[in-house]
Amino acid sequence: MRDVKDNAYPTNRYAWYTVILLLIVYTISFIDRQILNLLAPALTSEFELSDTDFGFLSGGAFAIFYVIFGLFFSRIADSRSRRGLIAFGLVFWSIMTAVSGLARSFMQLFLCRIGVGIGEATLTPAANSIIADSFKKNRLATALSVYTMGIPIGVGFAYIIGAKMISLAGTLPDLDIASIAITKTWQKAFMLVGIPGLIVMFFVLFLREPSRKGADTSKRSIPVSEVWTFIMERKRAYISICVGMACVSALGFGSAAFLPTFFQRVHGVSPAEMGQIFGWIAVVTGPIGLLAGGLIADRWMKKGVKDAYPRTLMIAPLGFFIPAVLFPFLDYSWFLWATVGASNLFLNLPAGAAYASLQVITPNRMRGQIVAVYVLVTNIGYTVGPLAIGIFSDTLFEGPFSIGYGMALLGLLTMPASLGLFYWGRGHYADALRREEERLNTLVDAA
Repeated sequence: MRDVKDNAYPTNRYAWYTVILLLIVYTISFIDRQILNLLAPALTSEFELSDTDFGFLSGGAFAIFYVIFGLFFSRIADSRSRRGLIAFGLVFWSIMTAVSGLARSFMQLFLCRIGVGIGEATLTPAANSIIADSFKKNRLATALSVYTMGIPIGVGFAYIIGAKMISLAGTLPDLDIASIAITKTWQKAFMLVGIPGLIVMFFVLFLREPSRKGADTSKRSIPVSEVWTFIMERKRAYISICVGMACVSALGFGSAAFLPTFFQRVHGVSPAEMGQIFGWIAVVTGPIGLLAGGLIADRWMKKGVKDAYPRTLMIAPLGFFIPAVLFPFLDYSWFLWATVGASNLFLNLPAGAAYASLQVITPNRMRGQIVAVYVLVTNIGYTVGPLAIGIFSDTLFEGPFSIGYGMALLGLLTMPASLGLFYWGRGHYADALRREEERLNTLVDAA
């Protein structure tokens, strides 16, 4: 398909087609990213890992290179083909996921996770830029919230599909690839999960890109020094959102990394059963939270509330605090799962609004790089969260409940930190939004 060359927005139908396709890609990325967690008990036994080892494998091995290469790929997203960048990354991370099934040591699996992180680093800057150029400002939070549903849907389906793989693997014949015997469930699960991305890549290649709004037509990349100066002029607005969301990310991804192990150790629930139950909970509660956050932010934006996004973000820690801290101490029942669902809803509520908040205060040709900075900071939370729970479990607590205590402690730490940061940046965010609106009005008058 041809790209849109004029400055008009795509039709409403095509804009939403773009969001849905990118949502599918994002979902695949999280399936490939989170399948590791459901396989945690098997991998811990196979490679004799401590909770701290697995925490670093789940978070740091992926996130460190995800953010490093995210900064590089964001420069490409701001000046070159965004659809081509996404297609390349989709193929790369899918292959690396499949290759994880061939790992014969902790270090080999660690390197495969690095590869997944590098491939997935292409997606967020390019996808956010495409969506931001497809929708007007007062509809952007909802559109990005729909796209960001790839997080909970991907997490949910990682558990659901992973649970199915455990059953399916028992019926599949053993394989021998490059003199490596593929006989175990976790090996076959990795290889099967890597296939869908290779198929969806063809749809991405034919995606029609929207024109870049509010930008010159050159392909010149804005110097990093200029981007950095812009960030520093609005640093309190950016810091409050990025670091606040890093705290939310630490609890969300940290808990998700250890949920299968927690349920197996504490409640005797098998990974297959846990995956089916939590997977559907995540698929339902995550999107509800994301859409709620997007709709709330859009409603306040339409009313002219300049700090609409920070206000929306503040709802999340107020909502997730009690259920996130409470559920590790509950007996196994429907109420335990309901508490997990409530925590998951509020942990997902701010994600789409956070992305949208950055888009509306940032010039077009800096958006990919600003998003990459956001991803860098929030992935510090992605790294620290699982690692912190693992360390808490190994050093502060003992017995089968140690992981649950670690998750509760992390909740106690992240709630006041995230809430305080969002509140701290409210006024400065409103000022940054006014300045960007004035800049855009000046460009329109000059044209």
